[in-house]
Amino acid sequence: MASKPGVAIVGAGPAGLVVAHLLQREDIPFVVFERQALAELAGRPKAGLVEYRTVQLLAREGIAGSTVQFTTENHRCEFRTPDDSVLLEYAALTGGRPHYIYPQHELVQRLCETLTAAGGEVRFGHAVRAVTQDSSGVVLSVEGPDGEPSQVRCEAAVGCDGSSSLVAAAMTKARVNEQLLPGRFLVIVAAAPPLEGHTIYAAHPRGFAGQMRRGPAQTRYYLEIPAADTAADWPEQRIRNELTARLGIGRALDVPLGEVGVLDLRVRVTEPMQHGPLFLAGDAAHLITPAGGKGMNLAIQDGIELAHGLIERFGPGQDDTRLSAYSRTRLPSIWQTEAFSSWFLHVLLTSLRDGKEPPAAVPGGFSHGLRQGWIVALQNDPLFARWFAHAYAGVDPESPGSGDGQSPAWRQA
Repeated sequence: MASKPGVAIVGAGPAGLVVAHLLQREDIPFVVFERQALAELAGRPKAGLVEYRTVQLLAREGIAGSTVQFTTENHRCEFRTPDDSVLLEYAALTGGRPHYIYPQHELVQRLCETLTAAGGEVRFGHAVRAVTQDSSGVVLSVEGPDGEPSQVRCEAAVGCDGSSSLVAAAMTKARVNEQLLPGRFLVIVAAAPPLEGHTIYAAHPRGFAGQMRRGPAQTRYYLEIPAADTAADWPEQRIRNELTARLGIGRALDVPLGEVGVLDLRVRVTEPMQHGPLFLAGDAAHLITPAGGKGMNLAIQDGIELAHGLIERFGPGQDDTRLSAYSRTRLPSIWQTEAFSSWFLHVLLTSLRDGKEPPAAVPGGFSHGLRQGWIVALQNDPLFARWFAHAYAGVDPESPGSGDGQSPAWRQA
């Protein structure tokens, strides 16, 4: 049995690393277990759209502005159809408060490097195989890089180990609310600048396509595909043809395409997000649709709140008031964000509303009318446009200078 740290963090993603950074700052003993090597962990492009409120929270914690510099901004998004293209200047409706672009894998690498440089313990290549709890705490069964098993006892375990979390599996009394939506996303990473310097959402009769900025030389593309399809059904030329057609590029897409993956449209919320000495954060606690780029933001926000509860519990004050309220504190915001993301996805994926897979979808129909209704409302209703801008960018409406909602901030692309 290894020495007993105060807190064991399972998973070195955004949530786990934020928790570790804040515990390190307050000298709370911890250890992070990450099954992947750092090179593998930091080499997989994922999310990259960071909300305004997330950056503000990280700034208050001394991470944004010192450890991580958020300098690339996104102020607008574009809605495209085969017949029309409209830009929404959403930052104009929030008093100039934008999204920030920071690829998740680069954020993870930066947080890992600064954490370990400061003496924080991150055990890369260590896979947690089982989690059990008893009257004196938690026991983790860990397999090291050489396959050698060990056990680690801790006072609390934080599950930041993704959608197949073993910490979550050990919370046998938790209720899992889950839904699998029809259709899937093909996710493509291109080693090239974006086609436009903003986010693009394109609704096409054959399905949705999207362009997400990830930096000056990297772009992430989405393609809606049938639920039965796999990446093998989509050779490179087919991907290029569909992106060209659905995004309405007008010329062949000739950028270098890299990793291709498949994303199921699964949503989930675990209630509560804690049980005794076990706590969940990020994808281990909830999954969300990719619409709006909310997943990494929820994970970081979970991590900050949970870290403060752990600090108060394991710090000099030994006060567990905030920690015991962690789940109650976070769930209202999580459900509100889930509701926005689900609504936004159904605005974008109109082909699924008619119960048809993308190849069988046809222009027009009831779903097309619904989408047009929402777009017209965003164009013509300043209050609705203002609500969307704040929810989308992650700006609290009461923030000073967050827009008066009088200008729709729409223009033809």
